[in-house]
Amino acid sequence: MAARPDPNTTVELTRDFDAEPDRVFGAFLDADVLATIWSAEAYKIFEMTVDPRVGGGWRLAMRDEQTGVVTHCTARYVEIQRLTRIAWHTQWLDGPLAGAPQGRVTMEFAQIDGGTRLKLTHQFFPDRQTRDQHGGGWASGLERLARFLAGQAAHER
Repeated sequence: MAARPDPNTTVELTRDFDAEPDRVFGAFLDADVLATIWSAEAYKIFEMTVDPRVGGGWRLAMRDEQTGVVTHCTARYVEIQRLTRIAWHTQWLDGPLAGAPQGRVTMEFAQIDGGTRLKLTHQFFPDRQTRDQHGGGWASGLERLARFLAGQAAHER
């Protein structure tokens, strides 16, 4: 049995979406969708690439809208199980988290009545403050994904 992640350095979120698993799962392998949902008022992703296969990964460039400072982050997919699970290792290349340990993100997708449940686990933050900042970022990103999927569904009708 795997050890429970350290709560001091781990974000765990569960979110239900009114969308089928293929749409929710697919969003996390789509550069345009990721750039949309991961950008926030304070930070804009202006460059995003995705190679959606195990051994591939994603790369982003993000600008702090207040300071203009640009940071880069990369990830390598270590697991992709169609419609059920995606896992990657992530590393900031510059900025305040450049020296931080490599993170691990695991997403588990399950079909539920009326949609999809996503369980997200992001491990190995260097401290609680960084964990909390990223937890807020993940929560707002998942909210943006819910709005994106709702808009997409309305457009398809």
